[in-house]
Amino acid sequence: MSVKKFFSAGKKLPFDERVELAHRLWDEFMDGFQDWKAPPIPKGKFPWKTLKAEIDAKLSRTDRIELAQQVWSNIIENGYDWELTPEQAAELDRRIADIEKNPQDGIPFEQIQAEMKLKYGWK
Repeated sequence: MSVKKFFSAGKKLPFDERVELAHRLWDEFMDGFQDWKAPPIPKGKFPWKTLKAEIDAKLSRTDRIELAQQVWSNIIENGYDWELTPEQAAELDRRIADIEKNPQDGIPFEQIQAEMKLKYGWK
């Protein structure tokens, strides 16, 4: 199967399954990057898992990256709401209030920056 055929098959998945497939396609490339670990694949039968296994078996790494980009573009075009939910906004507001109330509990940016330079060679 080609990228085009897999993309066509992916578009037939229910929206939430398509989002999960897109996440898992990117997870493969991010795993191990700067100590990031991909989340474990959930147990159970899911249509996206079957398609992902076939994608892994039949597409090159370059083709899988291209497919991931196409799937994400399709998801965004079809209403993926990446805006904050009210709960997420409330959590951010709570954290900001906590930092403003207890600034001594935070880590200064300069310290974080110095640690990143040492660990990752960032400039």
